[in-house]
Amino acid sequence: MARCNAARNRWIFVAVGLVAATPSLAQSPPGGPGGGPGGPMPGFMRPGSGPLELLPPEVGPAPLPDVVTPYAPSTAPPVETKPLATVAPRETATLSLTARLTPDGPPIGAGVVWRIFGEAQGPDGSRELVAERHGGSADFVLKPGGYFVYCGFGYAGTTEHVVVGTGLKADSIVLNAGGVRLSAVTGKDRPPLNKDDLSFDIFSQELDSHGEPKAVALDVAPGAIVRLPAKTYNVVANYGDANARTTADIDVKAGKLSDITLTEKAAKITLKLVSNEGGEAIADTRWSILTQAGDLVTSGVGAFPSFVLAEGDYTVIANHEDGQFQRIVSVVSGEDADVEVLATDGQKATN
Repeated sequence: MARCNAARNRWIFVAVGLVAATPSLAQSPPGGPGGGPGGPMPGFMRPGSGPLELLPPEVGPAPLPDVVTPYAPSTAPPVETKPLATVAPRETATLSLTARLTPDGPPIGAGVVWRIFGEAQGPDGSRELVAERHGGSADFVLKPGGYFVYCGFGYAGTTEHVVVGTGLKADSIVLNAGGVRLSAVTGKDRPPLNKDDLSFDIFSQELDSHGEPKAVALDVAPGAIVRLPAKTYNVVANYGDANARTTADIDVKAGKLSDITLTEKAAKITLKLVSNEGGEAIADTRWSILTQAGDLVTSGVGAFPSFVLAEGDYTVIANHEDGQFQRIVSVVSGEDADVEVLATDGQKATN
């Protein structure tokens, strides 16, 4: 009994010494895992019959959720910025170009040809082609300096000198141009002539070095839109390959499309050499068509040649083998006709 009391007193002495050495632990609330009569003290070994066990220290308070985490300034170094005045200037510029038919007209959306040439001339006087675009409005990225800008729209075109610096430069080129659409008929209330037999030539009123009107556009098909500078032109309608020609002066107005119809005083005749009226055409016949004054208008070979002739009277001569036959033919405007020449003694040509 005395031995048990001595052991108990010794244990109480050790416990009291440890508590005195750790005053903060004496303030732990009673009960629960933090200490007191109902639980062990954290960080101390539990006495018992088995091996001693070291309890882990109590976990601290959980961190706050992200939504309530207080703001903290960034610890990254500040980004270095430069004043605008110290930024190097751009080495290129953008030239934005639009073309218009008139100063107050809308930009042309298609059909424009742009060519940009350098300002400096080479030894032969030519300038370097810097850029080229086709379509409507166009943007060009260029080095600062002077350039020659060509703007073409059909047969209308102009060249302007521009100077670009840095940044964006916008320029509008005014062509002062319009358009015409040509057709021809052989008389009032008659249908337009077939495009296979008809074409137009357009001439300027200015003269070339030979004293002839300058050709502007040749072999223009009927119905085609021809874009021209606004001024007066001379138009020649060519109907067939012989002598059916009609000329007229036309005015092209800036920003306008004009439909112009010319009247051809002509008709188409189809020839055949026959042994009797309504008979079979004789092949390998050579034909010549002369004016009443004896001037050759046109010629051809075949059994059924066709010719477009201006209104008037003509001598038609057919040559077959050793025979030559002729007939006087009157051409009336708009009245196409089939013409027979009889290979008989009565229509033999006389010298």
